[in-house]
Amino acid sequence: MTGAEELDRLLRGAVTAGVTPGCVALVWRDGALRYEGAHGSLDRDGGAAVSVGTIYDLASLTKVLSTTTLAARAVGRGELELDDRLPVRLAVRGGYRPTLRDLLEHASGLEAHREFFYRPWSLGIDQPAALISAVRELPPAAPPRTRAIYTDLGFLLLGAWLEQLGGARLDELFRERVARPLGLEHELTFGGPKPLPSSFERVAPTEVYDASLHGGEDQHWYAIRREAGQAVARGLVHDDNCLVMGGVAGHAGLFGTARGVLGVARAWLERRLPGLDADASARVWDAFTTPSTVPGSTRRLGFDGTNPDGSGSTGAALSSAAIGHLGFTGTSVWMDPGPGPGSGAIYVLLTNRVHPTRADTRIRALRREFHTLAAATCGP
Repeated sequence: MTGAEELDRLLRGAVTAGVTPGCVALVWRDGALRYEGAHGSLDRDGGAAVSVGTIYDLASLTKVLSTTTLAARAVGRGELELDDRLPVRLAVRGGYRPTLRDLLEHASGLEAHREFFYRPWSLGIDQPAALISAVRELPPAAPPRTRAIYTDLGFLLLGAWLEQLGGARLDELFRERVARPLGLEHELTFGGPKPLPSSFERVAPTEVYDASLHGGEDQHWYAIRREAGQAVARGLVHDDNCLVMGGVAGHAGLFGTARGVLGVARAWLERRLPGLDADASARVWDAFTTPSTVPGSTRRLGFDGTNPDGSGSTGAALSSAAIGHLGFTGTSVWMDPGPGPGSGAIYVLLTNRVHPTRADTRIRALRREFHTLAAATCGP
């Protein structure tokens, strides 16, 4: 059995077991696509089949594909430095202004998450200014660089910082400075406060907002979904705080295909980030892939790294130099660099494992199995 056949069997088995309704996976190694597979259907009812062109809610892959890439571009162009501090107008309670490095490394000490769509805030759809104000009112949970706290709040502020620097909303900055130069504007796009207007039939749905799936009890996130008018999230961002942000934020909001994710990952691995020459791209790569000095952290700048004990989503399959990120909806991208630019491997796995509910966590085991098998069988 070939490596591709083994991966097909693994992913088809995950669909059959109900880990996810469907998925798309890509493996790129040393300049060539070694595996591309689409399995299952868009939803739990066995409707339209998944294809390589299926659009997924990428969730926190937004943090690396958009926000980190835009920050890296700004650093490479000399528009920002890693030790620059958050602008005064975005400072949090007490005047605290974390550095760009601290925000990217999740080392700022800011809280991980708050539900601004719920009490005591109860913000509605498309209230970005109110949400950013609410974030700024929260005190840090820890002193900076004392421990890693994976924080959506930090990336919300980072997104607002990039908008202030670039003079445009984050979706426009991403489109003009990343997606379009890479030829990916039809593969990657932010959503908005309303469902994606085009190619709706290609979008994999995420959560079903039905109390019967939770023992007959409404969940506290249902209220903002009723405001959105969707009983099933489709083409509208799954992350509820991002919905408050109008679908465009530094931590979530990006939709896209597996080939779109691969395209940005290749730009990183091949040291050809848009807007930067080869030397600047190489310097940025070196800086952004350097492990954090925070005790116990696996973070890099924007990206995560592998767990030394093999307990993470890549198991023990990738090298200690690998970088990547996960998305709550069931998405992931990992890059394992080789000895030079363009060499090495990229692994993309997109699913909508939160359909019909966010409760199923079997994606954790599937991710480890996918990376282990793909790294072992999809060589040149």
